[in-house]
Amino acid sequence: MSFSTTYTLDKPYFYECFDESLPYSAQAKPKYVFLVLLVSLGLTAIYWLEKHYLGNFLIMAAVLECVAFYYRRPWWVTRQMLSRASGSEATLTIDESGFKSENPHKSYQLAWQDIDEVIFTVRGIILKSRRGMQYISNSVLSDEIIEYIKKRATK
Repeated sequence: MSFSTTYTLDKPYFYECFDESLPYSAQAKPKYVFLVLLVSLGLTAIYWLEKHYLGNFLIMAAVLECVAFYYRRPWWVTRQMLSRASGSEATLTIDESGFKSENPHKSYQLAWQDIDEVIFTVRGIILKSRRGMQYISNSVLSDEIIEYIKKRATK
């Protein structure tokens, strides 16, 4: 069985990709230990070492980390939109060997045996491997191919 489809790498697709992948990524929670360490070191530098510039710098680094966490979704989507692949047509092929995705600027292939976990979300499928995660939207897949992926995932 071989299935092929095309889709556009546009802003709604990137938002869907981020929203569906976030709960399964390492960036889902803030780095509390890192934030506490920065603030503690900053306060130590200010009050114990009397290095006010260093202390203020460390505390501002903690604030910047909080801002980066809060705006991670629009920042990630903006980076994707600034990439060469933005707006291009991607071709997804699913067959006996695995998944292959191509656009004019990049090609990605993932064999079935390289997939560690297949996660079915509300709006798509996440493929986890040693190299990272790949998201495929259900809007580009037929019911038949979704069932095929479910069968292959259980093997």
